[in-house]
Amino acid sequence: MKVGLEDHIRDKHGPGPAPPRPKGPKKFDLTCPECGAPMTLRESRYGLFYGCSKWPECRGSHGAHPDGTPLGTPADIRTKKLRMVAHNAFDPLWRGDHAIFDSRGKAYLWMQDVMGMGQHEAHISRFDREDCKKLVEAIWEKFGE
Repeated sequence: MKVGLEDHIRDKHGPGPAPPRPKGPKKFDLTCPECGAPMTLRESRYGLFYGCSKWPECRGSHGAHPDGTPLGTPADIRTKKLRMVAHNAFDPLWRGDHAIFDSRGKAYLWMQDVMGMGQHEAHISRFDREDCKKLVEAIWEKFGE
């Protein structure tokens, strides 16, 4: 079998250097949940976030990890408020002096079960309004006084 020069060099000396990686955070194509315009990755004193490209007319925003990955799913202001309500109900189950669960992981396992979701779905940052309401109702039903 005839082998080309590139094959010979690769076999004898390895594949060579890896292609250069892009510098800076990854960017994702997100749509503003308030107005439908594209969102752009920006930086604030608190870190990276996605902001509506129509700012200041539209103030839609969404958090991002340091590598540019979105924190959950962008949501409109009503859904964001319900996510805060859900966190206020859920977080005390695993955090604080009167915690029900002895770890965050165990609380999330309970959430997965009650919500009928897998590990990657059961995050309040991914919930829609109905999911938030369902979680809060389940917490009150199980742990309410």
